[in-house]
Amino acid sequence: MSGLNLLELIDKAKELGAQDVEFYYQSSIDNSIEVYEGDVESLESAHSKGLGIRVFLDNKMGFAYTADFNEKRLEEVIKEAIANAQIASEDEYRDLAEGDYEYDDLDIYDPNLEESSPEDKIDLALQIEKVALDYDQRIESVISVGYGDSISKVRIVNSKGLDQSYKGGIAYAYLYVLASDGEDKQTGSALTYGRNLKALTPVKTGEEGAKNALDLLGGKQVKSQKAPVVFTPKVGAMFMYVLAQALTAESVQKGRSLFAGKLDKTVANERVNIIDNGSLEEGLATAPFDGEGVPSKKTDLIKEGILTNYLYDIYTANKDGVESTANASRGSYRGIPSVSPSNFYLAPGDQEAEDIIKGVENGFYLHKVSGLVTGGANPISGDFSVGATGQWIKGGEIKGAVNEVTIAGNLIDFLKNIEEIGNDLKFNPSIGSYGSPTFKVRELAISGA
Repeated sequence: MSGLNLLELIDKAKELGAQDVEFYYQSSIDNSIEVYEGDVESLESAHSKGLGIRVFLDNKMGFAYTADFNEKRLEEVIKEAIANAQIASEDEYRDLAEGDYEYDDLDIYDPNLEESSPEDKIDLALQIEKVALDYDQRIESVISVGYGDSISKVRIVNSKGLDQSYKGGIAYAYLYVLASDGEDKQTGSALTYGRNLKALTPVKTGEEGAKNALDLLGGKQVKSQKAPVVFTPKVGAMFMYVLAQALTAESVQKGRSLFAGKLDKTVANERVNIIDNGSLEEGLATAPFDGEGVPSKKTDLIKEGILTNYLYDIYTANKDGVESTANASRGSYRGIPSVSPSNFYLAPGDQEAEDIIKGVENGFYLHKVSGLVTGGANPISGDFSVGATGQWIKGGEIKGAVNEVTIAGNLIDFLKNIEEIGNDLKFNPSIGSYGSPTFKVRELAISGA
C-alpha cells in the first residue's frame, strides 16, 4: 500500500479529535476489450486506489476520501471527515464493526488471471465472435463482443480493533448477436464468467448467443389469456433483482416494500427458498466480509415459502435491534456503506429444465422482458407489467416464437404460484450477482392480440 500505515492513521485521527474512525482502502485493476469483425476495436486498462475515511463524534458521522496518500494530504482529509461529523445530525444507530469476528477462507483470487496476456484475452473474444458467426447462416452479425476482468484489493481498519483484508478477481466475456430471416430480425446474448480465463467457455457462449437470437425468429402475438409461464434463468434472475430491492431492511423501514409487516408469514409457495449468500464462492459478489467488515454469510430470506429475514447492514440492524446480515455494500472507497444484496438467488430444485417444459400443455417460455429493472414493477404494491418475448409451448413441445406481448401480475401472487423449480441455477452478471434456475409459474396474465 505504498507505505500507507492505517494503524498509525487511527492514532492520528484520535489526536485530531475523532472518537472512532474507520479507514477503507481499495485498489483495483480493470481491463476491457471489445472486438468487431475480427479486429480489436478497443483495449483499455485502468488502475485506481484510494482511501475512504469515516469519523464518529457523539453519534454523528463524517466522511471524506482521497487518492493522495501524501502525509499532509491524509491529515487534511481526516480533518475534513471530522469537520463533516461536527455538522452532521445525531443518529444513535450509526456504528462500526467490532474487531473480534471469525472469517471464512474463500477461494476468490487466482493469480493466473493477473498473469494472463492481452493476446490470450483478445483471442478468447475473437473465438466467441467466430463461433457465433459460423453457427448458422441466419446470423447476420455479431453486434458486439467484449471481454473484461477486475482484480481488487480491500482492507478495512477501524478503532474498534478490526483489521481485515482480501484480494479477489473475476473475468467475464459476452456477446450480442443479430439474427435475420427476411425482414424479421432478432437479437440474442450470452455471457460467461469465472476466476480465470480457463473458466470461461467461449465456444458454448458463442453458440448460446446465436441460438438465443435464432429461437426468437418468426415471432407472433398470441391471444390474450392466462397461462403458465416458464422462466429462463436469465429472466428469473431479473425478477430476483426486483425482489432483492424490496427485501432490504432500509426499504422496509422506510415503508417502500411490499414485504413490510410480513415477517414470519407465508409469501411464496413452500418450494420457494430465496437466499443471499456473500460467501458463495461461485458468486460474483463474494468476499470474506462486507463493506463494513462483518463476515459474509448465508441468509435465508424466504424459507419454504415463509419470509424469515431482511437484508441488514449495521445501521439498519441497530434500528431493528438485530444482527447485521453482512449486507453492507460500497461502490468504491468514494462512498459510505449502504445495505445491498450480495449473491442473491432462488435456490435450485431437482428438476431438469427440459422436463419442466415437457409438463406444460399450453404456456409461454419467457426469454426476454423489457423495463422490469427500470420501473416495470412497483416495489410497494408488487404489481408488475412488462414487455415479453419468448416461445410458445404446446403439448410439452416448443412450437414457435412469441413477441409483442405483455405479462402482468403481482410479485406476491407470482411467488405463491411458483410450482416447479429446475436444477440449473445461473447468475446474470449483466445486472449484478443475481441468480435463478428455470422455474414455472402456474399462471400469469398475457396480453397479446
